[in-house]
Amino acid sequence: MKKWFLVLSCYLVSTAPLFAATYFVSVDGKDISHGTKAKPFRTIQKAADVMGPGDTCIIRGGTYRETVRPTRSGQPDNPIRFVAAEGENVILDGTEPITGTWAQHSGNIYKTKVAETFEQLFVDRMMMIEARWPNMRLEQIFDRSAWAKAGEGSRYGRMIDPALAKTDVDWTGARVTLNVAHQFFTWSRIVDQHTRGSNTFTYTKNLDWITHYADKTRQWEDDYYYLSGNLEALDAPTEWFLDERDGRLYLWAEDGKSPSRRKVVYKKRDYAFDISRCDYIELRGFSFFATAFRFNRCNHCVIENCRLVFPSYSRKPYEGIQTMSDLEEEQRCAAVVGGHNTVRHTIIAYASGTGLYIKGNSNMVENCIIHDVSWNGSLRECALLVIGQGPGPGGSVIRQSTFYNAGNTILFSLTGSHTIEYNHIYNGGLLSKDVALLQTGGPSIAGSVVRYNWVHGCHTESPIRIIVSGGMGIRGDGYLRGLTVHHNVVWDCGGRGITVKGDQNRVFNNTIFDIGPRNKAAQKRQRGLDLHIFTMAERKLPWRKQFPLPLLKVMNANSLFYNNAVGNIVWRGKPLPVGDKIANNLEFGRKLPEAWLADPKKMDFRPRKNSPLIDASRVIPGFTDNYNGKAPDIGAYEYGGKQWKPGSDLIDE
Repeated sequence: MKKWFLVLSCYLVSTAPLFAATYFVSVDGKDISHGTKAKPFRTIQKAADVMGPGDTCIIRGGTYRETVRPTRSGQPDNPIRFVAAEGENVILDGTEPITGTWAQHSGNIYKTKVAETFEQLFVDRMMMIEARWPNMRLEQIFDRSAWAKAGEGSRYGRMIDPALAKTDVDWTGARVTLNVAHQFFTWSRIVDQHTRGSNTFTYTKNLDWITHYADKTRQWEDDYYYLSGNLEALDAPTEWFLDERDGRLYLWAEDGKSPSRRKVVYKKRDYAFDISRCDYIELRGFSFFATAFRFNRCNHCVIENCRLVFPSYSRKPYEGIQTMSDLEEEQRCAAVVGGHNTVRHTIIAYASGTGLYIKGNSNMVENCIIHDVSWNGSLRECALLVIGQGPGPGGSVIRQSTFYNAGNTILFSLTGSHTIEYNHIYNGGLLSKDVALLQTGGPSIAGSVVRYNWVHGCHTESPIRIIVSGGMGIRGDGYLRGLTVHHNVVWDCGGRGITVKGDQNRVFNNTIFDIGPRNKAAQKRQRGLDLHIFTMAERKLPWRKQFPLPLLKVMNANSLFYNNAVGNIVWRGKPLPVGDKIANNLEFGRKLPEAWLADPKKMDFRPRKNSPLIDASRVIPGFTDNYNGKAPDIGAYEYGGKQWKPGSDLIDE
């Protein structure tokens, strides 16, 4: 009897996939049904409640307004799958309709009573702008003219602006969004004191990372800000204001008419899928509107073939960090926290803060597009923020993706030996200063590799007045150790192409050109820094306590710089001796000679025939293998070799 029972048990375990079920969900279904194709469930949550390893939920076309929270994990080779029905549009919607009666308030402004509080409003799926000064339309999210500018005499805690007096509004108690000091962070505070007709207001001096050195900061008269949270600011089409005290919503629609016949909705749910401590879960084929997904402490999960539009929004920039390590705190955005997870073939667009947050061990972002993010220009918010578990194996892989249009840094990686390869990264730093398109730093990124990427389009105002232009391509920042940067093409940046601090870094076979101000008059005063190498002593910076390692007397003394095609090599400190650590780099001066590359305007960066780059490179095992001719070529491409192209092949409609 025992022997028969053991044989039967083994048979049942080995054939478990045969018992996997398929459930169906439809907007016409009922949760009291059986979840079959003929009698589907109404909600995805109902399916999630009954699903187990190997089960699949097929969701029919339609709009679903719910937050799904699975409670069970799948198993290896038997994941739990949530899949949009083939050929059908499944919309996971984070909004709810405004159902009150609209009445005219004054002119083109209408009002209605609401019971809810919210921060984001849509009319016919077009995002409205919370009333503010200066005015802004959605298409101006990266337009600096939609921000007010600090005037002479501004200091920490006190903003002076002659244009402020002309608003004829008392802004006391309003919200001020501050992109101040070095302008790579942004904060939201309340206006402490202002009087109608005054050019000055005050705010509390409690901005983290500034208070401890505010007396040494001179950049207070070139700052930016905007004001919101006041009904008097509602004075233009597409603006709205919510008076939370009496529950009244005010709206000036696009056409200036009553919104009564329009679909007016507000954002209610941050997440359509909010999954915690579940492994082997897969999401495929969904359209997210005004909502996102969050996987918290989940492993071996997959998000694939999804599209997220307006996935996350907050009127306040994310302020959750006091130190660099605090960046590991979760943000309210599309997020995956755990190990061995994959986000693939997914588009994320129009997030006010971070587009996608990845944290953990051995995760992957592959063939994705992320764009139009970080509307307040804070370093805390970027297109893709990747955080690992520390140095050594197990870093994440970011590959074959396209990231563009961001107020600050586009891709930021920390605390892990990550691989960033074959990505197209461009048009960042649109609302900030002292910023790079691709940034990393700290000793815990040792072993990270940045390779085969195109990085371009970063022009900012200078972070210091003696320089007329800023903006960087690839940046290895404070206390950096062990970063490898090879076979990248970096161009069209206002300040620097590739810049590295720290030590034990390797910079091989990069092509860097068109670095410096776009303005011809400015070019006479400032030359771009194509390859910028720090060799000065490391300084004790505010986040020094996070990295308890000896400060270097000379940075990059043990770093290697080979085979780079650059306009110039510039040292921040004394130059390293040319020899074993720096060799075979070819400098061309201010302008890239036409004879060097095939057609850079059409993004063909291969060497031309008879280019001085050909066969002029040092052989570096593992980096310049499989070359043509007598020796490898200098720069990112090999003459006669494969014309590799980075970026996603997805079509973003």
